[in-house]
Amino acid sequence: MVGLTVLSGCSNALAEDMEEYMEDMEEIHALDEEFTSAADSLDYDYLPEELSSRSVDVDTERLESISTKLEEDILPVAEQMAEEIEAVEVNNEELAEMHDSFRESVEIKQDFARQLDEYVKAYLMSVRSNEELIELSQSFMENQKERDEIIENTKESEAVREIDALIEQINENSESLESESQLLQGDESIDEKQRHIDEEMMPAIEAHIESLNQMNLETESAIRIRSLSLEMYYGFEKYYQERKNTMTYNDTLQELQLQSIIPMKETYQKLDENYYGRIDEIESELE
Repeated sequence: MVGLTVLSGCSNALAEDMEEYMEDMEEIHALDEEFTSAADSLDYDYLPEELSSRSVDVDTERLESISTKLEEDILPVAEQMAEEIEAVEVNNEELAEMHDSFRESVEIKQDFARQLDEYVKAYLMSVRSNEELIELSQSFMENQKERDEIIENTKESEAVREIDALIEQINENSESLESESQLLQGDESIDEKQRHIDEEMMPAIEAHIESLNQMNLETESAIRIRSLSLEMYYGFEKYYQERKNTMTYNDTLQELQLQSIIPMKETYQKLDENYYGRIDEIESELE
């Protein structure tokens, strides 16, 4: 009878601890259900693993939808779960082991949500940056075309003289910029390339702008060519700033790797399956 009394006492203690535990975890379990539902509804099949060379291959609206869902419905819930679970104390050894596995699941959910959110945002920013680079390149071509037409159609001697002087300065500037840009094609680190843009290329472009502004021009054709060239130089500043941004976004994507993020979902699902299964087992034993 003593053994039965002890067994009954242990069962009663476990039942009390279990009831207290489930009360403490009620809100967290509700958050977990909310997280799981939102995470399962994401359009994983559409998530691109690598950047496309053509922006038309990317449905930015679908990516925006994924990003919004992560930012508004998934990441905040994961953060809240991670915060609230820290306040839960479990003294029963059997429940503590079970609880630790769920804590691990919450940590993985938080990492999963953070990394996937960062990945999608970086991907979207990279796409937008590439689109900006394409638009700038197109504007350079349009300015170049108009500039060439003016040069070809200008016959008046004074205008030709001023244009020739402009062309000489523009060619000198172009050779300088081309030389400075070679480092961006090399194997140097991203930090070094970005520093080179800031410390060498941007000041060079500013000097090129100043070199054209200092020229005394009187003819309409030459003044228009200078204006078009200055527009291109200001565009170069935007272009290389976007090149810097693109380097950052692409480096983020390389570091995160979608192939490393998605498997986290399977990991936390397995932990959850074991955790909730163990809860069912304990509750069945206590009936």
